[in-house]
Amino acid sequence: MARPLSEQKRDAILDAAARLVAAQGIGASTAQIARAAKVAEGTVFTYFETKDALLNALFVRLETRLSQALATDFPADADAHGLLQHAWNALVAWGSAYPVDRMALRQLKVSERISEQTRVQCAGLFGSMLQALETGLADHIDPQRLPFYLGRVLINLLETTLEAMAAAPDQRQQLQQAGFDLFWKGIQR
Repeated sequence: MARPLSEQKRDAILDAAARLVAAQGIGASTAQIARAAKVAEGTVFTYFETKDALLNALFVRLETRLSQALATDFPADADAHGLLQHAWNALVAWGSAYPVDRMALRQLKVSERISEQTRVQCAGLFGSMLQALETGLADHIDPQRLPFYLGRVLINLLETTLEAMAAAPDQRQQLQQAGFDLFWKGIQR
């Protein structure tokens, strides 16, 4: 009879994968991941059938964590400004607290190794929040451009803001608000 799988080993493999994907991209080998997790390479394949299965599981884990951060105290009844300010603040807080997760997620989001099924599953994690944000922003952004603004402009501005905050931690609050204000003013019609 096979031994039950250890949640601790699975977590160690995913943690190691996140660190290596953040540092090296998806080219990090399963041998490197196994070494970093302090398990045999075969153990990686006991928990994840293929490297793609591992990367997809990591993507789900990181997207779940991010969606939970955004969902905390989500102001569903707020106006567009309030919804966007909450999302921005949650993204900054999550990105600052979990830089490895943030960098790994950036790598995985552009990877062709993440399946469409996994992407759809993870999009569902943000469903009601994204819907509220899209509805709130309908008067501010052309709906055809909304995915570009939220998926590209906001995220790139977030990265720039986080870099500035890391370089000048004594100005963290001012830089965080300045990044939000820049985006908010930029989307006004």
